[in-house]
Amino acid sequence: MTRSRASKPASVAITPQRMDFAFENVPRHWFAGDPVVTHFLNALSLTFPDGERFFVDSVRAYRDRISDPVQQKEISGFIGQEAMHSLEHNSFNEMLSAQGYEKEARGGQSLARKLIAAGQARMSKRMQLHATAALEHITAILAYRLLSDPALVNRMDPSVRDLWIWHAIEETEHKGVAFDLLMEVAPDYRDRVRTQLAASLALASYTTQYTWAFLKRDGIHRRPLVLARGLWRLFGINGLVSRTLPMWLRYFRPGFHPWEVDDSHLIAQWRHVLQEEKLASAA
Repeated sequence: MTRSRASKPASVAITPQRMDFAFENVPRHWFAGDPVVTHFLNALSLTFPDGERFFVDSVRAYRDRISDPVQQKEISGFIGQEAMHSLEHNSFNEMLSAQGYEKEARGGQSLARKLIAAGQARMSKRMQLHATAALEHITAILAYRLLSDPALVNRMDPSVRDLWIWHAIEETEHKGVAFDLLMEVAPDYRDRVRTQLAASLALASYTTQYTWAFLKRDGIHRRPLVLARGLWRLFGINGLVSRTLPMWLRYFRPGFHPWEVDDSHLIAQWRHVLQEEKLASAA
């Protein structure tokens, strides 16, 4: 199998941070006033607390096979960052419950937990690592989509914007960790392809179900013009999701590596933005 020579730039550090975001006065439709895009991202958030723990467990199962101290350090950073993501998105999901979406938030997290538990029972440790690498690619390309288009970030309400910027930065920082481990311990190309297709289908099915559940709670599911506008923002020519398709397809190249696209400049750029906002709020 062709192996990529790409690797994480030395300038990129994988350092966990606890942010303790306070979600106050969050609008119900916090992305540009658009309920469809907002609830698509809300649905993604429901998967994160248990999904990130699944990623951590999958990587931990094989870390004792790695002797390289640099790679071990990256794995430790990955585990720490994912743990923080679980905590922060748990707080975000509690905010959704407080907004009146308790049934959807609790139901969605419960379903995610059950699906993950079923996957762990059914899949071998090797296939769980494949699933982690596949889903980490999806989170990384969504992160790139946000960080590479400031107009998207600026459409988020300030009450939640920093959470999504911070999460996208850290997903970018550690985007190669699970994949590098996979290439060390289970580099089967056919399994990589099959698992990415299955993981993408499962995530698409889940987010569709819970985006719709949120929309029904708002009574917007019968407003075709609102739905059409939101779907265009997700899947249109310059849509949030549709623009990730070329990068999603890269995963199917035999020589693929997450760092073949070096977006480390976005990390520095957006960390500076977060720091400036932190200083401004403290003034």
